[in-house]
Amino acid sequence: MSRAFGIDLGTTNSVIAHLVEGRPVALPIEGSPIVPSVVLYTDGGAVVGREARNLELQMPERCVRSVKRKMGTSHRYALAGRELTPEQVSADILSALKHGAERATGEPVRDVVITVPAYFDDAQRRATLEAGERAGLHVLRLLNEPTSASLVYERILAPEAPSTAEPEILLVYDLGGGTFDVSVLEVFHGVREVRATAGNTHLGGDDFDDKLLQLFLDELKASQGVDPREDIRAMARLRRLAEETKIRLSADIAVRVREEFLTRVEGKPIHLDLEVRRRTFEELIEPLLESTVALARRAIEDARLEGQALSRVCLVGGSTRIPRVRALLEEAFGVDIHEEVDPDLAVGLGAAIQAGLLTGEPVERILVDVAAHSLGMRVIGEEDRLGAEPDTFAPVLRRNTVLPAVRVEEFYTVVPQQERLLVEVFQGEAPRVSENTRVGAFDFKLEPRPASSPVRVEFAYDLNGVVKVSVSQPGTTNAKTVALSVADAGKAAQAAREQSAVERKARALLERLAPGPRAELERLLGQYAAAEGSARERAEEALLDFFLDHEAEPREP
Repeated sequence: MSRAFGIDLGTTNSVIAHLVEGRPVALPIEGSPIVPSVVLYTDGGAVVGREARNLELQMPERCVRSVKRKMGTSHRYALAGRELTPEQVSADILSALKHGAERATGEPVRDVVITVPAYFDDAQRRATLEAGERAGLHVLRLLNEPTSASLVYERILAPEAPSTAEPEILLVYDLGGGTFDVSVLEVFHGVREVRATAGNTHLGGDDFDDKLLQLFLDELKASQGVDPREDIRAMARLRRLAEETKIRLSADIAVRVREEFLTRVEGKPIHLDLEVRRRTFEELIEPLLESTVALARRAIEDARLEGQALSRVCLVGGSTRIPRVRALLEEAFGVDIHEEVDPDLAVGLGAAIQAGLLTGEPVERILVDVAAHSLGMRVIGEEDRLGAEPDTFAPVLRRNTVLPAVRVEEFYTVVPQQERLLVEVFQGEAPRVSENTRVGAFDFKLEPRPASSPVRVEFAYDLNGVVKVSVSQPGTTNAKTVALSVADAGKAAQAAREQSAVERKARALLERLAPGPRAELERLLGQYAAAEGSARERAEEALLDFFLDHEAEPREP
């Protein structure tokens, strides 16, 4: 049998992949492995992908996007003098993937595995098969998207999985551009059984874009008294702007949105100019995200695990890059969250693995470098007592994040005109910093601002175990960057454990000493607690000497 390919026919983007030396590789189409699922119809035929997406701003009335949401329905598109079914539009996307892969590999593309949402019904699956046939493809199998992604994660997680006779329970959370799927899988010695699925075929990144689009429309109405809904070109530009803003807010805490000459009203040009904060965006989409968590809980209930525990959550789909998604899942399930695979490519790569397995190609392990521990800061939390040293750990860069990586979070000042901030960096998974490992600290002078003013914190973690911590105040030029070695944190943790052992022994001795030696030991313990660096080592030696000299002393009567 000839080589087979895997295709993720996505709502927003599509991917085609194959195996290279046993490892799945997404093929570049027009320079990128991610192909926008946008089709523009001209008098000369169909234009697909990035070019169609670019031309959409000029000819939105000739474009189709998010066709996956119409699969299996009687919907018809009237474009360029033609009436088109969703199956035909999808076939045009598949044809573009087929021809692009043929150009990239020099091989014919015929046998394919195409992925579909686990929640697709029979009509939607038949429509996908018909689209494949119209594109001249032989569909070996329709593969559920969460199952497809699990094939990739299995080849990353398996080497670190403990040798056990117990099966592992995975939850694959797939939040894409237009659909949401969640599946509970039982994996045992390479065999995967889907225990339960749930989802919403009309929930995804498009809906998050709609929330931002409405925000833009409200701003135009409030500031300029303009409603451009009847201007299809203006709406196309606003929708594109909403998508770009959403993507940028996954990487930063605030985005300045500017779009000039959006439209004209009575000859007057209309511009859009506003700042959107990540916090505002998260508030807009919170109900939608909470609905996905509710569906995930339902899938776990339907799986009837009966004593088995969920062990991992694997993230799939570009919308899982939104930081609030991971935070909600951690709060809900309290297990490791895995994002080692590019969420835009995971389903397509899994489809390539399945295609290889069906055609007898060898499939190898996949190795990636990830953060072994979460990195974050000491902050004041709700559980911290007033007047006591704050002990809340706020993760910025999470465990299992693929390296190199950059993550940004927003924190807030505590008091009016706050003058400084002690940035203390820790690594670990405990919610309290006292239970994690201290990586380093530095002072950051603040410009005077009201209480609850934002402070931007960025962690940039490289493959050498160095994290660059950048702190800045939005709206000012005040900024500072410090490099800290995470590789040295393990040594520091070991030293701290050894030091604490000496301290514990010394404190245990206190209760049986006479008043004179007890006062001396309390003085030494105070010096030890206040000392740092080489001074702390000398203080530890003094503690140890005292302990050895007085260990055998009898308890005072």
